[in-house]
Amino acid sequence: MEASRTGNIGRSEIIEHLRDIMEPWVSSADQIDKISEETNLVVDLGLDSIGILQVILGIEKALGISIENHELDSQLLSTTGNLVSLIQEKLNEDN
Repeated sequence: MEASRTGNIGRSEIIEHLRDIMEPWVSSADQIDKISEETNLVVDLGLDSIGILQVILGIEKALGISIENHELDSQLLSTTGNLVSLIQEKLNEDN
């Protein structure tokens, strides 16, 4: 998806993107289908630090945004919903 066309995507569409991006890094395929706004990246999906970095890089590439190191904290990673909110914020910055 081109970055110029991502500014108005909704939360559910972002979660679909996240499912695709996270799939190689999540230990169980069943977990991918269960990702919701309440899903914890570490506890529920079992992502380690390398997996999280790969997911962030995948998000940046797929959605054409940049997530700064100082924005990566435990609050962001506590739920998929927090990550979706950050992505929406970043997409809106570009428009």
